[in-house]
Amino acid sequence: DDTPVFRDLSFSVPGGRTGLVAPNGAGKSTLLRLIAGDLQPIAGSVSVDGVLGYLPQTLPLTGDLTVAEILGIAPILAALDAVESGDPSEEHFTTIGTDWDIEERTRAQLDRLGLGDIAFTRRL
Repeated sequence: DDTPVFRDLSFSVPGGRTGLVAPNGAGKSTLLRLIAGDLQPIAGSVSVDGVLGYLPQTLPLTGDLTVAEILGIAPILAALDAVESGDPSEEHFTTIGTDWDIEERTRAQLDRLGLGDIAFTRRL
């Protein structure tokens, strides 16, 4: 089907968290995949000025990924471990950036979801 999902769509989203609500089949997932760069528009363009957080509806879990890898925090945790063990490099500090408390913040989020006991190293 070559019917466009969107036509003459233009919008901006202020900083912070934003929810997208619409009926089933309205194109929410397609829109988010376009914004996240998972899909390319046939016409027009998509621009993101800032940081985008996107959790797809389905995750491609293979059984080989750890919780930290799925959450996208594995490189930061590894850099933090290197710094804490006394083997830091400039690359580690670059990887960490301002996320020195990423483990605590992530653990707090998991606690709120009832998943506080899950280990970051657990494979799913």
